[in-house]
Amino acid sequence: MASWNCRLATAFVSFLVLVTAVIGDAQQTANYVAGSLVQLNDNGAWSWFMDERVIVYKGKLIVGSVRSLGDFDATRNQPNWGNVEVSVYDFATGRADHVILDRHFEQDDHDAPAFLVLPDGRYLAVYTKHAVERKIYYRFSQPGDPLIWGDAEVFETPGTDKKFAGDNATYSNLFRLQDGRIYDFFRGIGHEPNYLYSDDDGKTWRYGGHILRGKGGYSPYLKYAFDGKRTIHFIATEDHPRNYDDSIYHGLIRDGEIRGSDGRVAAKLSTTTEAPLAAWDLTKVFQGDPDNVAWTVDIELDDHERPYIAFSVQKDGRGLPPRQGGMDLRYDYGRWDGSTWHVHEMAYAGTRLYPYEDDYSGLVALDPQDPNTVFISTNTDPATGKPLISAADGQRHYELFRGKTADGGAHWRWQPITANSTVDNLRPLVPKWKDARTALVWMRGPSYTNNHGNWTTAVVALILPPK
Repeated sequence: MASWNCRLATAFVSFLVLVTAVIGDAQQTANYVAGSLVQLNDNGAWSWFMDERVIVYKGKLIVGSVRSLGDFDATRNQPNWGNVEVSVYDFATGRADHVILDRHFEQDDHDAPAFLVLPDGRYLAVYTKHAVERKIYYRFSQPGDPLIWGDAEVFETPGTDKKFAGDNATYSNLFRLQDGRIYDFFRGIGHEPNYLYSDDDGKTWRYGGHILRGKGGYSPYLKYAFDGKRTIHFIATEDHPRNYDDSIYHGLIRDGEIRGSDGRVAAKLSTTTEAPLAAWDLTKVFQGDPDNVAWTVDIELDDHERPYIAFSVQKDGRGLPPRQGGMDLRYDYGRWDGSTWHVHEMAYAGTRLYPYEDDYSGLVALDPQDPNTVFISTNTDPATGKPLISAADGQRHYELFRGKTADGGAHWRWQPITANSTVDNLRPLVPKWKDARTALVWMRGPSYTNNHGNWTTAVVALILPPK
């Protein structure tokens, strides 16, 4: 036993030495990155309510994004304004390419595509404009080639008798069940979660129904995770956090039923334009209030098909109008153990990305292969809340950190992925990948000032070595 304890102590000291060395390098190096940075696209951005925005398949990393040329109105007549683009990185050759999926579409990061690999090796890409029409666009690639795409096809989603702008489509989230049915969960009727489905691998689509209703001011915001068979988990808010002091709820869809975390049926999945239940009819994970306004960020499933989640919390908005809060954001982490949700504050998230959207954070990516690992973007030291001031330019920037927990999220160790940057590092993504390595993708650049086109961020990636 003494020998085993000695070996444990030696291993822990070795770990501390390694982490100290890494942090030391980060503290002294301008634009430090923990590895060889790969640029996939010189300009691109995405929102976080469509998936999968990044996939790995047959040795290729595939990322969807939208191009910005600057000011939304001043540049909109230029041909590459608002291109929807696909970036592809070949792991074997190290070559990065990108292709225009839809030229001059709309300069808005909500238009980034969701991807799905079909059984015949083709890729399906589905995307929309940002709530300005009821159309959902989809394209198929050549088999095995994500750089060659066919023409766009369009499915027009239904509207209500009111025919109001809230029926317009936004986002897409794609899942193919074992029986072959493809679901596309999108925001549509009521400005709320709806779904389409296809039983012929995307050749034809039908409107399915209205999944969930919110408070009526805007929309419940859902993030989804799929078990690869027949169950789709999701987390939801009541509304947009600028309109309501949101809580977080969890539910799952299986065999045509919406269930709570414990598996009990809450309602049948709607097959009409009427939602069968509200977000707050599901399992509550986190109670929001004026000092704790939550927003969904990410959800994954562990090896037991139990969900683990990340969400942001605004702490300083009580009584404030838009544009005045969002200067103290936090990241929380939650896990379902089969009977109970365990939620812990994980890190300081720093400040809002820009005024008005007081709840826009740099975001979190859960590691889909390891529930004990996360990647966060913050302009504050994640452990102390101290502002991150770059030694390279004396300015405050968003940096990436990898976090690890050994006790279900109660405590975290943080390791810098970027440091002393002269640019911001935002919206990390980690795709599912059956490899010992980890692919980390993010937006990196001088500015992101709103989702309607004012960004100068490149799409970059880092291939991290085995843990």
